Amino acid sequence: MPNAQCPMPHPQTMSKIPKIIHQIFFLGEAAIPKNYRRYQQTVLQNHPHWEYQFWDEAKARKFMESNYSWFLPIFDAYPHDIQRRDAIRYFILYHYGGFYLDMDVECLKPLDDLLADFELVLSKLVGFSNAIMGSIPNHPLWLKVFAELEKRQHNLDNKTMPLYVGYSTGPIMLNDCVVAGKFDQNSTVLVCPGYIFEPRAPMELNGKIFKSQPNSQTYTIHHMTTSWLPKKDQIIRVLFGVIVEPYWFFRSLLKGVL
Repeated sequence: MPNAQCPMPHPQTMSKIPKIIHQIFFLGEAAIPKNYRRYQQTVLQNHPHWEYQFWDEAKARKFMESNYSWFLPIFDAYPHDIQRRDAIRYFILYHYGGFYLDMDVECLKPLDDLLADFELVLSKLVGFSNAIMGSIPNHPLWLKVFAELEKRQHNLDNKTMPLYVGYSTGPIMLNDCVVAGKFDQNSTVLVCPGYIFEPRAPMELNGKIFKSQPNSQTYTIHHMTTSWLPKKDQIIRVLFGVIVEPYWFFRSLLKGVL
């Protein structure tokens, strides 16, 4: 299936999104696995003139205490660390702006050309991904996200871990906020199809779902290691050959329910 065209910004327009890259690994720099460290190096090598912010758990908590203490009761009550890592990325982008990249994202070329005068850059697969996002500071999407984080903290049985995470803090929640607020229809928002940031993951285009492949327009590859999933869930995924991003099956399970 032919790829959808991602609108390319005019090269002479002024960037609104700050040249800052944020990455989160709660265990700290010293504990970064070798594969993540390789991916991290590709990010740094392709962005020598960008500010790089690395967030471990201590830095993340200090940031929340200093700026968003009202959210700490929810933040601390999350039963899974992945929920805290999900939540804080939204607060970071609201506060500082820039690009957030998961640690398992490999960068193939600089993101500069995607900035232009856009206020928000999102990756669209089957739903909107929270693995790679660009934003100006104070974008209104994040205010809607904050409200949903509060609303959804107790809305689902947390024993259904992948589903609960996706719905409470992850890509299901983000997707619902983007769609409900019609942010994807705003001319200041760049919606990038799967092959731009996350090739080889299932994406939806014209009502059909297929796996895109890297091409000349691909900026990053999201390796989707899903290290946050319990081992039993990872084993099940391998047994059934389901090597896709978590929200792909989240959205499949919840279609028509939420």
